[in-house]
Amino acid sequence: MWTVTLIAVAIVLWLLYRKKWFSSLKEQGIPGPEPNLLFGNLLELISKNPLECYGDWIKKYGKVVGYYFGANPVVLVADPDLLKRILVSDFHKFINRPNLVRPIRRDKKGDNKRLEGFSQHLVTLRDKRWKEIRSIITPTFTASKMKQMAPIMNGAIDSLLGNIKKQGEAEFDIYGMYQRLTMDVVGRTAFGIQTDVQNNPDDLFLRCAKVLFQNDIKNPILLFSASFQSLDFLWTAVGRLKVRAANKGVNPVNELIQSVKDVIASRRGNTESRRNDLLQLMIDAEIDDLSTITSEDLTAKDDNEEKTTGASSGKLTRRMTDADILDNSVLFFLAAYETTSTALAFTTHFLIHYPDAQEKIRQEVQNLIESEGDLDYSSVNKLQYLDEVIHESLRLFPPIYQFVSREVAEDVDLGKYKLKKGVAVQVPAYHMHRDPDLWGPDVDEFKPERFSPENKKKIHPMAFQSFGAGPRNCVGMRFAYMEAKLALARILAKYKLVTSSKTESLDGITLKIAPAQLNPRKGIWLKAVPL
Repeated sequence: MWTVTLIAVAIVLWLLYRKKWFSSLKEQGIPGPEPNLLFGNLLELISKNPLECYGDWIKKYGKVVGYYFGANPVVLVADPDLLKRILVSDFHKFINRPNLVRPIRRDKKGDNKRLEGFSQHLVTLRDKRWKEIRSIITPTFTASKMKQMAPIMNGAIDSLLGNIKKQGEAEFDIYGMYQRLTMDVVGRTAFGIQTDVQNNPDDLFLRCAKVLFQNDIKNPILLFSASFQSLDFLWTAVGRLKVRAANKGVNPVNELIQSVKDVIASRRGNTESRRNDLLQLMIDAEIDDLSTITSEDLTAKDDNEEKTTGASSGKLTRRMTDADILDNSVLFFLAAYETTSTALAFTTHFLIHYPDAQEKIRQEVQNLIESEGDLDYSSVNKLQYLDEVIHESLRLFPPIYQFVSREVAEDVDLGKYKLKKGVAVQVPAYHMHRDPDLWGPDVDEFKPERFSPENKKKIHPMAFQSFGAGPRNCVGMRFAYMEAKLALARILAKYKLVTSSKTESLDGITLKIAPAQLNPRKGIWLKAVPL
């Protein structure tokens, strides 16, 4: 009897605590939907999907909306002026990224506890440690460093073109080819591994991708792990068992991690094995004085502008450890494989439905080849219309639609809104990109000229969020643009891409909506007609 009574009292107290917890956003003056005491607003997100939910909420509550991702209070901010404060001018108050699914375990010093491959990369690192690693990595993505990696990318694109040629007159899904291309590029640049991923269906990189990108927004583990983070040990164990069960008792990610560790050790011990790739740049990267680093130094660029980071002061030189290099190599696999292949896929979807735009790019490419010869980093950056097409595709279908997020580091007064320390701020990129207040009444139309040099100046600096903004934007933005431009330019120089019997209509593309990213669920089917 006493046991039942104690359990009942415990449940009542827990529910009262939960109810109080789920009232915190309203107490901060932030409107939003009513949360469920067990799962916050996750059930609604799952039963519909985040795109539909965010659209409904923004329409009902305005451009600042509070909701609960499981037990985590989140504030959606679609107001570009507020975002300029959060992402840029008041960045020091929003320096870290939140983890909405599982907590990052920390030691007594506040540093991330070691989880090989995942705990020391730029997304999860915080405060001074993040600034240190970001300061070291950012210079590896300058224009001069990208020029060194263009030949490696072109080697992988050669394999892509060979596989397209093999299709002959048959229709095929080019999205799958793009995925294998971007895996190949990451393998060659970030891991220093020569893969056969574009031809071998059992390649280690493909097996890893199936593990790392299997999550769906309807995954029950996501629902429970975000709602009850104190039971993280249980959800982690379940996830590992699931992976091993699907891979004959082996975790392919562990195999990849060991392979990278071997390559790093080989590079460290043998100067003759040096290559002009991203892995070598991380091994060689160093910085002297963290105090000289500014927010501008940390912000990644998407053009040819060079930016040096803090001048040498004679203080202790900081370099990346092997653990830092390993974890950030894994991060680049997570980021570069999925986002760039999906961006290429969506851009191709528009090009096969807008043959005039495709032909305009082709003429631009052919003129460039006639005047400059081979395509490389410097030359493809002169393809202005191709750049406009890629930007417009990223606007309409941002591959990462809800990854741009920040954590409030201290209580912040944003005028009408008062944000408490620990609250997550999330940027609804998809909805900002389709906001008629920012882009005009024709917001849903594919119009690359929005990003022409003369029109680009009129765009609010926070309106385009495919790579985030401010010092914590995507450090590999330049890398991604170069890969996408090289691949599309070289394909269109050789082939005319046309619709096939399996091609989805322009507005009828079926989306797979994962927790953070959008993908074309049925692929991008087409035919490639040789020129």
